[in-house]
Amino acid sequence: MGNFTGAFNPWETKARHCVYDLAFKPDGSELLVAADNKVIIYDGIDGTLLQVLKGHKDLVYAVAWSHDGETFASGSADRSVILWTEQHEGTLKYSHSDAIQCLAFSPVTSLLLSCAMGDFGLWSADEKNVQKQRITGRCSSCAWSRDGSIFAIGTHDGFVHIKKSGNFQSDEYVAKIERPGGEPVWALRFCAPRPQDDGSRRFYDNEPSSEVLVVTDWNRRVGFYDPEGNPVKRDDMVLNYDPTCVEFIPSGQFLLIGGSGRQVTLHTRLGTEIGTVAQMDTWVWCIRVRPVSNPSTVVVGCVDGTIACYNLMFSTIHGLHKERYAFRDNMTDVVVQHLIHHTMTRIRCHDLVKKVAIYGHKLAVQLSDRLHIYRQIKGDGENEQLEYTLSERINKAFDCSLLVVCSNHLILCDERRLQCYDHKGLKQREWQLESAIRYIKVIGGPPGRETILIGLREGQVCKLFVDNPFPVQVLKLNGPIKCIDISVTRRHIAVVDDSGLCVVFDANTKEVLFEEPNCNSVAFNNDNEEIICYSGNSKLTVRARGYPGHQQRMFGFVVGFSGNKVYCLHIYAMQAIEVPFSNQLYQYIENKDYQKAYDLACLGVTSEDWQILAKDAIANLQCEIAKKAFARYKDYRSLQLVHEIKEMMAANEPEYIVRAHVLCYEGKFQEAAALYRANGDDNRAMQLFTDLRMFDEAQEVMASASGETQRMLMRKRADWARNSNQPKIAAEMLISSGDLDKAVQLITENDWMDLAINVMRKLERSDVDSLRRLASYFIRKSEFNLAARIYGNINDIKAMAQMHVAAGHWTDAFAIADRYPKFVEDVYLPYARHLAERDQFLEAQKAYHKAGRDQEALRVLEQLTGNAVDENRFADAGYYHWLLSMQYLERSKDNPSLIPKYHASAKLADVYYAYDAIFLYCNQPFTRHSPETLLNMARYLSAQEPVPNISQVLINYTMARIGRELGAYKLARDTLDRLGNLRVPPRLQRDVELMTVNIRAKPFSDAEDLLPVCHRCGLNNPLTCGMNCVHCKTAFEHSFATFEILPLIEFTVDEDIPTEEAVSLVESEPPLSDSNFNPFQNVSKKSTDVRLNRDDLTRLEKGQVIILHLPAPLKTRFLFNQMPSISVSKCPSCNKVFHSDDFEMAVLQEGHCPYCRSVQERVDNPYALDES
Repeated sequence: MGNFTGAFNPWETKARHCVYDLAFKPDGSELLVAADNKVIIYDGIDGTLLQVLKGHKDLVYAVAWSHDGETFASGSADRSVILWTEQHEGTLKYSHSDAIQCLAFSPVTSLLLSCAMGDFGLWSADEKNVQKQRITGRCSSCAWSRDGSIFAIGTHDGFVHIKKSGNFQSDEYVAKIERPGGEPVWALRFCAPRPQDDGSRRFYDNEPSSEVLVVTDWNRRVGFYDPEGNPVKRDDMVLNYDPTCVEFIPSGQFLLIGGSGRQVTLHTRLGTEIGTVAQMDTWVWCIRVRPVSNPSTVVVGCVDGTIACYNLMFSTIHGLHKERYAFRDNMTDVVVQHLIHHTMTRIRCHDLVKKVAIYGHKLAVQLSDRLHIYRQIKGDGENEQLEYTLSERINKAFDCSLLVVCSNHLILCDERRLQCYDHKGLKQREWQLESAIRYIKVIGGPPGRETILIGLREGQVCKLFVDNPFPVQVLKLNGPIKCIDISVTRRHIAVVDDSGLCVVFDANTKEVLFEEPNCNSVAFNNDNEEIICYSGNSKLTVRARGYPGHQQRMFGFVVGFSGNKVYCLHIYAMQAIEVPFSNQLYQYIENKDYQKAYDLACLGVTSEDWQILAKDAIANLQCEIAKKAFARYKDYRSLQLVHEIKEMMAANEPEYIVRAHVLCYEGKFQEAAALYRANGDDNRAMQLFTDLRMFDEAQEVMASASGETQRMLMRKRADWARNSNQPKIAAEMLISSGDLDKAVQLITENDWMDLAINVMRKLERSDVDSLRRLASYFIRKSEFNLAARIYGNINDIKAMAQMHVAAGHWTDAFAIADRYPKFVEDVYLPYARHLAERDQFLEAQKAYHKAGRDQEALRVLEQLTGNAVDENRFADAGYYHWLLSMQYLERSKDNPSLIPKYHASAKLADVYYAYDAIFLYCNQPFTRHSPETLLNMARYLSAQEPVPNISQVLINYTMARIGRELGAYKLARDTLDRLGNLRVPPRLQRDVELMTVNIRAKPFSDAEDLLPVCHRCGLNNPLTCGMNCVHCKTAFEHSFATFEILPLIEFTVDEDIPTEEAVSLVESEPPLSDSNFNPFQNVSKKSTDVRLNRDDLTRLEKGQVIILHLPAPLKTRFLFNQMPSISVSKCPSCNKVFHSDDFEMAVLQEGHCPYCRSVQERVDNPYALDES
């Protein structure tokens, strides 16, 4: 047949007896033949008889090789199986109960399946005994799956049993197939899984890719099943003879079947008949394919003892048009590839494909008895899958050697005759040529009027049109034509003859343009008239017309040339080879043929090639070509150059200036300067060198320049040094050129102290900005003396003062303020803020006053006070309120309306001072105060008016808890009742509830020692007495350390006695007779105010009187100590009174008064604190 050939091998032999079985060694070197009662061994390559083994007593029905080639087996009618070594020596023999029918080794292990008439067994080299099992029906054939996991046995009653090899002892089968008709299953085979796609071919049908079990029976049918026994095809394949053997070609693509029809037929994997491989004289009893053979070698064994060998070869059926390539695959499929988009599709024809032709979107496929025409409906897009649909079906068998398809016609070639049919199968016209046609190609044209180029055996090259009955001879050569191509514009024709000579002609003049020997094919580029390629001697040559060609190694034939891709057919594969055009591009550039160079580059060159073309074009002022080339590799800077050159040429600039401009862009500055100077333009040369900071070269050009020009050069050199990261050199250059302001800026930016001092000496007093910049630099470097010197030179006293303030040099700043009173605020206001930030508020107040900012001092203090309260820093809040009250008191001298604010702030100071201990007690695990002190503080706070941020819950909770602990049960009961009306936090709720329950068991009284005593009337007061005695209404004086009631009673003096006199009378020594004078002894207890005259003041003991010197406009207070044994001290700053021991302890611990935080001087005399 024309599409595949079953070529008879040189060796054939006669075994003189029926050939029952054949088996190839896995490496194909030996062939076993089962004939008569012998095993005959032939050479697997040339058929030489190697050895005859005689070990059986009856006919040998089966032979088989193991997968590793180390063992083979033979089975005979004498009921025995003999295992032989690779050296043809028998090693083991075991028997069955009946004659052996078939043998098969596992393809992956050493297991041997042996089937007799009524049983089958498995032999393994690892086990001593052969496992056997009975089977219903007589065994006639067997086969293993490719992975050795299952095996199949065919029987005479039409059944196929599929069983797992690992479950041999069980009676369970994977499947049991019943063939229709119940005829003997004489042959079966497992087909290898179909090869998966390699990326260049795709499958689009539902054909299984797994193993397929092929079963033949003498009902003349062939069935196809999967390994589970399920049919793969709905209908069996029907034969016209009884099949006796079946075999797959190792790749699994094709199936060979033989039998009573005396022939071997070739089928596809699923049974589509392709053709006959061999015709024999008698029944074909067995077929085997030699392993690892290319082409496939088929050995056939016949009933008459004939053993024949055939080589099975397949021809390439394909077609190419531009970027579309169609070829036959698996004999019955057509694969169409788009070679540029790398997409493809598969068309299944289910019949032998004899011819394929493709043109544009049309595809013609000739089958055995019909012809199909397909039309492409999808696939022109880059990411779009190819898709074809059947457009026409011509049910006619055509006999032709070549097939060509056009848009509306089919061209069939048969020797000298060409026939034209339309797509309906109707004949349109016929051409008779002078000799046999060797080559035919459609070269394009309007639909229905295409042009066809033809090469003849006698050397003629003809051209004909589909719609014209007369062929036109174009050329006449001396030898047969092998290949023809025509350029895209049809101006040149290339012809290759049988001698391998490639000749290129001018189509109009018939002039020979060039010749090239040793060629086998030629192709013009479809996109460029000037480019051609040809192949021969395993080389590919690409050349531009009129220039030498460039060669590269390539195997195969050139069949097409599009863009920068050459399509080459090598054996059965089409390859798209990308070829470089660099050599041809450089040839064009060398001859200044820039338009052709650009056209060639558009087919595909590297970025470096585009760059070479662009730069050479711009150097020769070919602006349009250069612009397109620069745009190709996105060199936007060079596109700007092209634009500038166009503008210069439009402005009629001299050519030397334009060329020098191009040289500068390329970095060839010396050449550009030489071009300027050669044309007498020294100024441009100097400007070029100075712009490039090439000052030595510029100096050479400007050897005779003036001093100002030299200074200009120095400035440019300084700019260059700064831009080239050499700022120190730039600064020295600027100093030398006199640009001191720029030098100062550069020096201060780069922190050069030595240069800064140097330039300071050169600056004039009028250079104020530069001097100020230098002074700022010196301040940053802590060189305050240099900065002060500069500020003194420019008489900027304010800046000098601000410098000392910023540096914290307060002594120098105060000196400036004393010398220049107008800068007092500039000095003292920052000083006051500095002190306030360090909590030195008293000094800060003085500084604010000094600066004349009393209102700001008060505002800062108020803000500090509010923040302390909001942040629960109640000790600080009390202290700040005291400071605030002092401010109000001091300012009340001029504004008496501030007196109420003083009293309010003083009262808040007392309350927050006492509340701090209560708050810490309730929120921290430990406290430094005794329970009695905390109880006194809580009682003191409970007697005050409500104050913001003071929790009455915490005050009452403290009194209840500590009162219960100290025995003040009545007080605890009262405070717990009050807590019942307040919102108690959840964390205290449980404690309050427990105390409320527990207090009910306590007496309704307070401990006697806890009751406060009035030191005037001598009576006890309840714990809820408040700030005055409930009996005599005398105000209590509390110690501001423990908040105990001190034995102090306030008295007043007569209004006619000045305060200073009253103080001196108190401090004078009393008469000896009145050493124990008590002004309250003879005064009614109901009198709240005790007023003393001069005599009474004289009689007082100085140690029993506490004098509180309050600032004006407040009056001095006099307190009498009823119990001299209790020592009382006062703070001279805040005038708060304390037990002397508590006060001394607080001063020792904290270093200051616990209330006003004023530092106290420690003296041995405890009364000194009162007098200070």
